[in-house]
Amino acid sequence: MKRLLLLLIAILLLSIALLGCNRSTNISSLKVSQDNADRHVSEKGTLEVNFGTGTTTGVYYPLGATLAKIWNDNVPNIKVSSQATDASVQNLNLMMEGRLNMGFTTVGVLYEAYNGTGKFKDRPYKDVRVIASLYPNVGQVVVRKGSKIESINDFKGKGFVPGAPGSSTKELSEQVLSAYNLSFNDVKAQYVGFTEVTELMRNNQIDGAIIEAGIPASAVVEITIGAGNLISIDDEHIEKITTQYPWLYKHTIPAKTYEGQVHDITTVSQKNMIVVPKDMPEEKVYELTKALWENIDSITSSISAVKNMKLETATEGLADIPLHPGAEKYYKEKGVLK
Repeated sequence: MKRLLLLLIAILLLSIALLGCNRSTNISSLKVSQDNADRHVSEKGTLEVNFGTGTTTGVYYPLGATLAKIWNDNVPNIKVSSQATDASVQNLNLMMEGRLNMGFTTVGVLYEAYNGTGKFKDRPYKDVRVIASLYPNVGQVVVRKGSKIESINDFKGKGFVPGAPGSSTKELSEQVLSAYNLSFNDVKAQYVGFTEVTELMRNNQIDGAIIEAGIPASAVVEITIGAGNLISIDDEHIEKITTQYPWLYKHTIPAKTYEGQVHDITTVSQKNMIVVPKDMPEEKVYELTKALWENIDSITSSISAVKNMKLETATEGLADIPLHPGAEKYYKEKGVLK
């Protein structure tokens, strides 16, 4: 009996040792795989793309779903899965962690990530590359009818929505307010998304908000039909903002874009981007870029907010962030780059 007990103990110890060896091998293999340029490709040779988009009420989410379908239908040996996220900042953080390998972002957030500033202070993400510069993300300043707010300065002490936590909109609001020597401490800030802005304004719980989105933005459409209207950022402060944040530029929202909008509205805008890791296979990124622009008419006809996506401007406003070589190859073929 004693011999049998010792034999069983020996077998158990041997099993544990073997299990430990196997576990070490798996971890080692995973590390090698993650450091290898083929880490995005499955054992069957399929490029697996986890695509971070945005919240379900924004433009990124339906655009991501549309692009995923186009790519899955038109590019062989690829599987793109679009996922709802909190958009730009979260997408880049998840890419840095290796949990996403494609994402939408505004160029301002991308600039901070690439250079290790702002929310990415001391964490530069130098391995990110651009596939395309897309449509303008326009800062749309909405105010409640009857609030008597005519300028950004008038928001002092008022109920104001700068955007949801971790959003590009919140960052833009901070930049705009700072040009007027205001901060979030000077307003009664509520950090919520676009859907909540409409409800809060309708119930007289806020006096204004900044909504950063493509034009026309569904939230602004709803606001201008009922509870609110747009106001401009004046040229003096636009110059101040764009000087300090060079990825931002002056943008005009033409009269009659929204209900009751009699005059042009001046504001600031920045480009939206699709980004991937630099080690994503060049030929696959070329095919993704090609399929995107060959299907641009169906994309813009189904999502009105991205109607300004144009091949001719696909390499503009990159803020010195490199293009992926696969995308660069396509743009040179089409004469967009020389």
